[in-house]
Amino acid sequence: MKNNVVEYKKLQSGDDSKFSQLVLLFNKEFESPNLNFVNSKNIRNLLINPKFVCFVACIDNKIVGGLTAYELEMYDQEGSSMYIYDLAVGKEYQRNGIGSRLVHEIIDFCKSKGIQDLFVQADGVDQHAIKFYKKIGGEQSETFQFSFNPLQMK
Repeated sequence: MKNNVVEYKKLQSGDDSKFSQLVLLFNKEFESPNLNFVNSKNIRNLLINPKFVCFVACIDNKIVGGLTAYELEMYDQEGSSMYIYDLAVGKEYQRNGIGSRLVHEIIDFCKSKGIQDLFVQADGVDQHAIKFYKKIGGEQSETFQFSFNPLQMK
């Protein structure tokens, strides 16, 4: 990896194929049961949504990492918060600063928009993610997440 130049890019409308590559990387790294599934319709819609942000890391036009985030407009404070939804770097490219740089890309983006709150969730069993976020300056908080499937609820 030493001789490879990593390029970082914020995806925009029309970058559907790059976003699709990132989704396939997410599927692989997150061990998704359907490794080849990409929802092309949603990808197109997300890339035109101004409240959705996606940064990718590329080497020789190959996506090697990326993150997705959502800007959440707040009703109880001025401005917005930014939520990092997914972040992954291909196993063979990890521990080279790519993940840290992706987080700094979203931090710089937030600064440019005056967004003061950026947050991300990590599962308690994912110690690798927890150590990573602590290492790059994240402050851990005690939060519990509850999930519901409305389609299965009475």
